[in-house]
Amino acid sequence: MKIVRIIARLNVGGPATHVILLSRGFRQRGHESHLLVGPVPEGEGSMEYLAAAYDVAFTRIDKLVRPISPLSDLTALWEIFRFLRRERPDVVHTHTSKAGTLGRIAAVMAGTPVIFHTFHGSVFDGYFSSMQTRLFLSVERFLARLSTRLITVSATLRKQLSEQYHIAPADRIEVVRLGFDLTEFARTFEFRRQRTNSPSGPIIIGWVGRLTEIKDPLLFVEVASAISSAGVNARFVMVGDGPLRQAVERAVSRAGLCSVFSLLGWQRNMAEIYANIDLIVSTSRNEGTPVAIIEAMAAGCPFVAPNVGGLIDLTDGEPEPGDGFHKFANGILISQRETAAFARGICELVSNARLRKCMAEAGHEFALKNFCEDRLVRETEALYRRFLSGRNAADV
Repeated sequence: MKIVRIIARLNVGGPATHVILLSRGFRQRGHESHLLVGPVPEGEGSMEYLAAAYDVAFTRIDKLVRPISPLSDLTALWEIFRFLRRERPDVVHTHTSKAGTLGRIAAVMAGTPVIFHTFHGSVFDGYFSSMQTRLFLSVERFLARLSTRLITVSATLRKQLSEQYHIAPADRIEVVRLGFDLTEFARTFEFRRQRTNSPSGPIIIGWVGRLTEIKDPLLFVEVASAISSAGVNARFVMVGDGPLRQAVERAVSRAGLCSVFSLLGWQRNMAEIYANIDLIVSTSRNEGTPVAIIEAMAAGCPFVAPNVGGLIDLTDGEPEPGDGFHKFANGILISQRETAAFARGICELVSNARLRKCMAEAGHEFALKNFCEDRLVRETEALYRRFLSGRNAADV
């Protein structure tokens, strides 16, 4: 097979890791795999280093940028079309909204036989104004008709796209869960198990993500303040960067948390980060399938997160109700988006070392079983073959 993947940018996050691993995996299976990417904007963490580490080459489309810009968008569309006409791929697979728009239109123009688009999350809630959201929904419904199939990373997201946003019928949306190289995180888990009897100290509570409104990092500062005010012996670590960094720094200072709060910026060796924290917290207003939670689970960190988007798909076992939250085998989902509810959920873990250990083991097994790289590549390859069969595609 010859495949062309298109993504707007290789910034820090799940979509970039996803396309890099798929590109590597398909090449290892003997397929010809091309990757088209736009530039990473200034101020955003880049994962182009990961592409280099995995020997994944890519073609830069300089005008493939996130903001709507008629001139840039038309230029990018033309460059993508020319690439597709020259390479004549069997499959075009797009990721992220802008790449999905321009890439699918270019693929139709170029006569590509099979076209997929992956929704890694939903931008229809919490990102844009109601007018912009309605416009984007109309565009996505049109683009869905140009696609052989849509792909989502969770069953919850498929249900949202079909029943809530009416992008396409459920039978035209495939679910292929994310997959990652979890080797280093599995080693971290073993390291954590070996140090179980180490001297006690403060509980280290972590947060990982972009410092943007949709991730709501300021809520984490509020939660940290509530936990510290309750006399809990805890330290707080934030990994990430973004436009709200200064606001977070001010909030930490106002709350008097500077001595127990570390803001580390972007870090490449996340396995080392997880080796030194006891649990991870998400405060996002909306999520698809957050990579940080999956990596943390693989490394043996239980999670506390809001019940939004696809987070329910990361839980294992039957829920046990608590005060504003539900406990699962591998973590806690907050049902009430309140500082006090988050604090109670976190304190449930902080105060119970045995519970943390049980959740760590359950989460580790869950992550390795459901989110390994090999499964992602195999399922994606099988999907391509299913829709290419009968189309006389070359080298299938």
